[in-house]
Amino acid sequence: MGTDEWTRQRKDNHKEVERRRRGNINEGINELGRIVPNSSGEKAKGAILSRAVQYIHHLKENEARNIEKWTLEKLLMDQAMGDLQAQLEEMRRLWDEERIARQRADGELNELRRLQQQNQVAQVNATSAGGVPGFRSRSRSADRGKESGSPKRNVLGESEVRTEVEGISEGDEAIKQQEDGDNRPGKRPRME
Repeated sequence: MGTDEWTRQRKDNHKEVERRRRGNINEGINELGRIVPNSSGEKAKGAILSRAVQYIHHLKENEARNIEKWTLEKLLMDQAMGDLQAQLEEMRRLWDEERIARQRADGELNELRRLQQQNQVAQVNATSAGGVPGFRSRSRSADRGKESGSPKRNVLGESEVRTEVEGISEGDEAIKQQEDGDNRPGKRPRME
């Protein structure tokens, strides 16, 4: 082994390693040149590296602005969601109140219908028993029948019944209609 040959081999190896290193650096710089927007169109390695540094700073500033914007939007979205949640809860509360009021009204309506049916049954029972529905009646003929033994009949042949509606009896009404000329047979006396 000669020292000259060993030295030459070592220099050749070093040149090859250095050539690969420069090739890798040049490929990286060329890739940066393609990625980084180039307004001047320079191909110099220093200019490409300078533009890459500026572009990286620009991207970092945009990222910081975007993070601030997204944080603010998230806060606004959270606030809007909170407001919507509160409105939803209020609507649910109002709906529950309305449902309870509707159930109460339905119960009252059913109670009124039940009372109306009871009233109608009572009126039917009172009518079938000979009374006038909705009026307190007192028969004059009952008082007179005690004296004479038979009920007094009016012009139409009906028993006089005293009602407490404005103090007019059916018999008085029939007499009044007869005086007015309204004495058609079968016509009932007008109740006022």
